[in-house]
Amino acid sequence: MNSTDESSEVSTANVNGRKSRTEWSFKALTIEVMSIVVGVLLALGLSEWSEERRYLEQAQIGLDNIASEIRLNHQLLTAIHDNNTATIAAMGGEQDSESSADTERNFTPGLQLRETAWEAFLTTGLSNYANYDQVLALSQLYDIQDIYKQTGTQLIAASMTVSAYAAVRETDVDNDHFKKQFVGYFKLLSNIEAQLLLAYDSTMTDFDGGNQSVD
Repeated sequence: MNSTDESSEVSTANVNGRKSRTEWSFKALTIEVMSIVVGVLLALGLSEWSEERRYLEQAQIGLDNIASEIRLNHQLLTAIHDNNTATIAAMGGEQDSESSADTERNFTPGLQLRETAWEAFLTTGLSNYANYDQVLALSQLYDIQDIYKQTGTQLIAASMTVSAYAAVRETDVDNDHFKKQFVGYFKLLSNIEAQLLLAYDSTMTDFDGGNQSVD
């Protein structure tokens, strides 16, 4: 073998060596890049899962707060409804004899009913992490409560108008006329109270049965 052949073989070996090293470097770089990409994706997935769990936990706390709010509203409305039912009975002369307590009763709409926990549940977006049927049922419940409070507010405004009109005329309010004029509205509001109490009962049963929970 002459020197030219030897030089050619050496050159070929060098080229092959550089090619081999280049291929190995490319493979190593590819593996490293893929490892970084997979690591980033795993980190993002874990972060997203952790954030999802955090929102689910907060949504469950929100549902627990709503359950407490509904129980308190139920207790308050039960007392109010009992009073209003007795007041309507006294107005209509449905009792055999009116005691002094009955004659002094006043019809009182439950404007103190609260919806703070429910509104917070909606405004914070936690409702997006709860079961749709749960949110729908709660929405219907609070819609009834809102209608009840609006009706009660209108009734109070109307009765105050009557009292203000009598004061302007410097006369006393005719109680018999007042009863006849408003007893129909009192009965309507009392019926809404009864429906709202039923809705409270149904919702509390769901809560106590463990049906009100996040997905």
